[in-house]
Amino acid sequence: MADLLRLAGPREPVPTEVERRVYARVKQEWARQARPDTDKVYQSVRASWFKAAVRPRRIRQWAIPVALAASAAFALLLLATPGPVTDSPALAVGTVTIAAETSGSGKVYSVGDTIYAGTTLSTGDAGMSIRLTNSESIRLDRQTTLVVNDQTSFALEGGRVYADTGDLMYRDQGLVIDTAMGSVTDIGTQFAVSIGDRELDVAVREGRVDVAQDDEVFVAVAGERMRLDGSGASITPISARDDYWAWTADLAPIFEIDGEPLLDFLRWAARETGYELVFADNELRMQAMRVDLHGSVSGFAPLDAVEAVLAGTTFSYRITDGKIIIER
Repeated sequence: MADLLRLAGPREPVPTEVERRVYARVKQEWARQARPDTDKVYQSVRASWFKAAVRPRRIRQWAIPVALAASAAFALLLLATPGPVTDSPALAVGTVTIAAETSGSGKVYSVGDTIYAGTTLSTGDAGMSIRLTNSESIRLDRQTTLVVNDQTSFALEGGRVYADTGDLMYRDQGLVIDTAMGSVTDIGTQFAVSIGDRELDVAVREGRVDVAQDDEVFVAVAGERMRLDGSGASITPISARDDYWAWTADLAPIFEIDGEPLLDFLRWAARETGYELVFADNELRMQAMRVDLHGSVSGFAPLDAVEAVLAGTTFSYRITDGKIIIER
């Protein structure tokens, strides 16, 4: 155990995007709860009481009621006066990782731009990818319109989206994508949702999704593609490496390899391509954990990135039976 902890190294610092999200939440709550300080009202009444109490008796008999009345009036004035008007900060939902020009508005997003709650994203001839503040990935295909409600809720008005919620199968809450033909909720997964005039199409690459339509709930698991129309639901098999998923690899967030372990990079590449990552032996896996990478794979497709990265190491790979096998 000690060896494993030493190899794992220190924990990474809290990502900047997480800090921004926490700051925005705290500021929003502070603005919502801004009210007059009732302690000041109490202190004012108390001071008036004691001030009147030390005067001669004949003065105190009329001064105390007057002081109390004045203090009460002052308290009512403070409580009736609205707090400072503070615009609630827009909730940051994610960051652009693959940029695209949105159709209609002509809005151009650059890599690193922040996406806020309430934004409507409409892609044209190119797709778009955003990294949510909780590190999940949402990718928009071409000719897609998606309304961003908050970090976990979206409304797909047309086109197709792909979501990758990470490799945690059970989380506090899943992503919800509402459509005109039903609501799709993930249970720790990779999945795609597309909406047409009369059909809702949900493909599950990993994990599971629940689709609520009227009073019914349909379930699709990894390797299934569900289509719902007016006549009900139908399910057909779909491989994690099916050509259907090819467009998602083009919009995959860039894996910044510099300073990262080789093992983490290989896990990312396998996840993006639908292959199972296998090492020839456990010792090789441990060595991959200890190798730190340098440089960049920007502009490379996931499998091309594997080829380029391993070319600079003593590792090699081959692909067979749906597996990326790492060996010497």
